[in-house]
Amino acid sequence: MSVKELKSIDISSYTIISTGITALISILISLIIVGAVSIIVPNSFGVMLYIIPTIVFSAIICSIFFSFSEAYLYNILSKKLGCIKLDIEGDYIKKISTKETALLLGTITLIIVLVVYLATAFLIPLILSALITVLMYASQTAVAGMAYQAMILLSNTSIIVLGIVAAVIITTVFILLSTYIYNLLASSERGITVKLEKIGEFTQLESIDPLNFGIAIAAISLILSIIIGLIMIISGSPAFTALSNVLGTFVISFIEALLIAVFYNFLAPKIGKLKVELE
Repeated sequence: MSVKELKSIDISSYTIISTGITALISILISLIIVGAVSIIVPNSFGVMLYIIPTIVFSAIICSIFFSFSEAYLYNILSKKLGCIKLDIEGDYIKKISTKETALLLGTITLIIVLVVYLATAFLIPLILSALITVLMYASQTAVAGMAYQAMILLSNTSIIVLGIVAAVIITTVFILLSTYIYNLLASSERGITVKLEKIGEFTQLESIDPLNFGIAIAAISLILSIIIGLIMIISGSPAFTALSNVLGTFVISFIEALLIAVFYNFLAPKIGKLKVELE
């Protein structure tokens, strides 16, 4: 067993491969949406086709921003907050450090949320204001009233601060629980298997085992969703709703993780493999 520190992430390779995977997933999702709407709404297929480029382009732009920001911030913050540590035995990830992972990813989330909020703080009220005007002219007063209430909420400083703090705390706690759950799973030989190759100062991610990756991520999501489901039931939500959320989260997480691994293995030889500095 070898304990390695994730010293840095190659920003370009992380951004390129993440954006490539996002593009493929967004194409798949947009096709499903177009197909579903076309079945429900007759003669809508031609119109719905125009939605595909919009979804894919938006997903690519968002992926470039978030991937670049995550890798860049990790490389800066890891020097101050400590690196994520990985226990790797051969191609098997046996353990991920919980404290450093939660602290780093929680801090990265905080910074990105603040940047996104500041970037959209001036745009959202303008968009909502224009939307309210159009709705009033169209005599849609009820919908205009809802948009106005949304604008008031988004302008409330206390709600904004509470939302940002809640998002960061929830993210940090969930990451902490996720890494702890993963370590339990990995100790029972249910962890993630990856193929790594040393290339100069960097370690290259050659491939990911799709089935192991899908099962591990789905198992973590299942346990977390059970916790959320119990909280929902205690809060008064119907047990059927909570159970549906648990099962839905498990299935979606498995499919999503499986697709990420499959798409990575497909794209990596073509557009470049993820490179990280492991020490």
